[in-house]
Amino acid sequence: MRKRTRKSLYSLTLVAALVCSLRASDVTSYDLNRDFSIVSNPNGVWSYGWKSTLDGSFTPLPLSRSYVDRGVPLEEWLLAEGQVPLVQHNASTNLTYDNGELTYPPGAVSLLAGFDTAPQNYCVVRFTVPTSSSGPFRFENVIESRHYGAAARDTQYHVVVNGVEILGTNLPANSKAGYTNTLSLVAGDTVDLAAGKGPSGVWNSGLKIQARLTSLVCTPHKAKATAQVVNGFVVGATITDTGCGYANAPIVLIQGGGGTGAAAQAVVSDGRITAIQITDAGCCYTNTPRIVISAPPMAPSVEIQVSKIKVVQNVVLGWKYVLESSANNVDWTETGPAFTAETDPIETEFPVEAVGRFFRLRVVP
Repeated sequence: MRKRTRKSLYSLTLVAALVCSLRASDVTSYDLNRDFSIVSNPNGVWSYGWKSTLDGSFTPLPLSRSYVDRGVPLEEWLLAEGQVPLVQHNASTNLTYDNGELTYPPGAVSLLAGFDTAPQNYCVVRFTVPTSSSGPFRFENVIESRHYGAAARDTQYHVVVNGVEILGTNLPANSKAGYTNTLSLVAGDTVDLAAGKGPSGVWNSGLKIQARLTSLVCTPHKAKATAQVVNGFVVGATITDTGCGYANAPIVLIQGGGGTGAAAQAVVSDGRITAIQITDAGCCYTNTPRIVISAPPMAPSVEIQVSKIKVVQNVVLGWKYVLESSANNVDWTETGPAFTAETDPIETEFPVEAVGRFFRLRVVP
């Protein structure tokens, strides 16, 4: 087990309020709540299990099940029937019970550690960096009490990278917290999100969690967005591709749609477009206008396109030939009818897509 990560390398601020907003996913994002599955464990980059100690071994939870609780489908991984630890997911609409003290918003994931006398001290969700990703990751995380009201309990929460704790806290009852940080990870590294038994005991001491890791390594490309029009005014923009590689806010143009005057500016974070702010709603738009965002700065490059090819034929005057072409140097096709050489050499141009890569002259009677 590698322990190259040190707690002092990270500056994590934990506050008793919801302070980070999880942004819309893109192709390089790994989202615990969105990706949850009871089909397999591990499930892609995510694994559901437990640990006795934070730097100890990780054991996957063996049992998965789905059931309906008061009309709402729930999914979970657990140690055994009726036993914790468990990782639970609300796969449907909002669920509230226990007199409103237990709330599961859609997509919510909750963690419960093992019983006080059991060795399963920590319920753990593990993220393993895939072989296709390496480099800095943005780590966004929100935690909150599983129960509220009189039933709430405090809960330990830990973030462990490659067996080394980088964050440890005790989440008070009836509270929530969040943080964002950048982690330097390589393929095969692990990030464990662990819920432990709080000082008040394990009963009702679980927590709900949101977690997303987004690779910050990307190929520079243009961002894309669509306009939102209400009563002829451009009132907002929806980002459909954050783009990547932006050092400064790019130019944003609003074109077409039958109206005029709308204007916007982009907000850049970590090289991506995170928001488009409408600075002027314009007027009189009868259709949805286009939002055009300039490309990020890219390294100079040259693209060469060849549309024609010139074939120079060295011939003997008066002889009769046929010119043939081939794509594989095996199968040959005549490029035209046979001809008698009247000049030397003979130059002929062909469209590239109309002939093969190879040419030969064949003498004919």
